[in-house]
Amino acid sequence: MKEKRTKIKDELTTQFKKAFKYDSKIKPRGIGIECEIPIVTSDGNIAPFMVIKRMFNYLDKEGFELVRDKQSREIESARRINADSIEKFDSFFDTITTDVGYSIIELILAPQKNLFILQDHLSKLLNLLKKFFKTQDCFMLGYGIQPLGEPSEKIMMPKERYFFYNKFSSNEFISQKSGSDACLLTITASNQCHIEIELEKSIPAVNTLNALSSLQIALCANSPIWLGKVEKGIKANRENLWKYCFPDRNEQIGIPPRFNEESDYIQYLLDFNPFLIEREGRFYKILNKSTYQEYFENIESCFAEAFNGEVIELIPKIEDINQLFSYSWFNTRLVPKHGTIESRMCCQQPPHETLCSTALTLGLIENLKKTQDFESQYSFEFWKELRLNAIKDSLNVFIDNLSITSLIKELLDIAKEGLIRRGKGEEHFLEPLYTRLEEKKSPADAAIEFFKDKGIKNLVKELSF
Repeated sequence: MKEKRTKIKDELTTQFKKAFKYDSKIKPRGIGIECEIPIVTSDGNIAPFMVIKRMFNYLDKEGFELVRDKQSREIESARRINADSIEKFDSFFDTITTDVGYSIIELILAPQKNLFILQDHLSKLLNLLKKFFKTQDCFMLGYGIQPLGEPSEKIMMPKERYFFYNKFSSNEFISQKSGSDACLLTITASNQCHIEIELEKSIPAVNTLNALSSLQIALCANSPIWLGKVEKGIKANRENLWKYCFPDRNEQIGIPPRFNEESDYIQYLLDFNPFLIEREGRFYKILNKSTYQEYFENIESCFAEAFNGEVIELIPKIEDINQLFSYSWFNTRLVPKHGTIESRMCCQQPPHETLCSTALTLGLIENLKKTQDFESQYSFEFWKELRLNAIKDSLNVFIDNLSITSLIKELLDIAKEGLIRRGKGEEHFLEPLYTRLEEKKSPADAAIEFFKDKGIKNLVKELSF
């Protein structure tokens, strides 16, 4: 059994390594984003599902290719080829889809070689969508959570995978009648980026960026108001709510332990309790395996249950590891499918500042050695504790009576140096972050002030693209 276990891990690790092909000596890094945006009515409530359906019909007329969910047959996404990406990258579609909640649309942009090209394509998509939502009296928010909408299964995008989430969650906050605590994901919106990474830098980068996610959260917190009121003591609810969604899976969330090499990363994932496996468009919950390691070993037959209760025998495939990567919800994770490192912890940012968090991550990667040296000044436990405090207080965190702003200034300067080294003028995108630092005010702080002064309707207008 030990020999088979080692063989499986070695095979998965070899496959993992082959996926990271990027070479900085050959071309600039590819940069992609996943931009989640709450859609609300003029009074701040969740936009109806019919509006999202109309959005897809509108995109169809604008030349997008529509894709339907294989089970519900609802349109789940619209995509079109990005001419600037097709000859440079394996991924070359700009895609508009939804997140877990249908009222959170997601813009997944094809990778580009610099932030200015990415911004140009993002602006075009945003303008296209703004034109449509204006006809529906709806707004797109540069904000990290639905400000009024109540999380429930009723606002979940009708996709089998999402409905399955309720089977892995609990009902500490959301009643069984309304779904489960996993439905908290129906109202949150993140600002995520993918950046191509060299194999030899992948593990050092994922370790360092996970540790430093605390400072990114402090700078980018932008979800303090939900259910129509300020959540006292929490400025980054989008990040905070994750821990309630799958209470038995905390090892899959936040900051994972440090990894020494690629095989450590693989083994950590193999020790997860199995989640879902997809076969021909249908999802199955594994019934009789306690870890993914046991699943891949397949010493005894594996049985899995479909959402409708049908039980089948499931034969593991080595390619199933790619599904496992998507269920590691770390602040920063590695994505072999794209050969990228993905930064995931930031709330959606205010309008006109969408790419500032991407610029920060890109600069830190370009200046990785100095980023590592900076991070190593403090213990791993220090950074994990700082993350919890940043979720609560963003920039108003103190360590031994000293503000964390000095740490954030050093972080920004390291990123700026990395971007300047690229020679493309992308350090421009860091300017909003320097302003936040100077004013000691995160987007969450600004939103709270505006909400208390002018109310929810005016906040919606203020945060609209």
